[in-house]
Amino acid sequence: MTSTLDTRRGSDYAELSREIRAAKLLDRRRLHYAARIVTTGVVFAGSWFAFAWIGDSWYQTIVAAVLGIVFTQLGFLGHDGAHQQIAAKRSGNDMVGLIAGNLLTGLSIGWWIDKHNRHHANPNHEDHDPDVGAGALAWTEEQARERRGRFGRWAAGHQAYLFFPMLTLEGLSLHAASVQGLFRAPMRHRAIEAVLLVAHLAGYFAVLFTVLSPVKALVF
Repeated sequence: MTSTLDTRRGSDYAELSREIRAAKLLDRRRLHYAARIVTTGVVFAGSWFAFAWIGDSWYQTIVAAVLGIVFTQLGFLGHDGAHQQIAAKRSGNDMVGLIAGNLLTGLSIGWWIDKHNRHHANPNHEDHDPDVGAGALAWTEEQARERRGRFGRWAAGHQAYLFFPMLTLEGLSLHAASVQGLFRAPMRHRAIEAVLLVAHLAGYFAVLFTVLSPVKALVF
């Protein structure tokens, strides 16, 4: 009698991949993404319309909270486009990533793809995964021991309590890393990414400081 192991072709991963594809779990959901793109776009435009209508008021903090959610949804769309998950062709996915990432969110999709691919290739490997590299947080005991200065050692010892307050600065960190990535990370559309990123940053701050007072703009 031939055993199951003898008749199975390929590795365990290949067998799992066949099962996943047979269950159609990797099929593109075009209607789903069309609805998400339209909905997110409408809420995005509506939020900026409300911003212009409210004017120089502290009620703009409500608009800021809504836009925080919308920017996150745009980031998810850029993520899925970068994974070639939305459109049938690479050009369509690249366009989604460039518009949702660089233009509307202000995050370099090329920099993110490079970083994310290295993460997927070596998940949680501190020497190769950029998501667990030494930085504001210590991910391993060795990284914690390497901290220099009284504040660095104190922060590493209390980072469980500091995590969420520090997370409020992650948006700024991602924007800064995106700008740096234009000069360092490998990417296919460097010139286009640079133009769209500059357009986002210039337009965003121009609108904020035109409508709001400097203090309100900074809080926003």
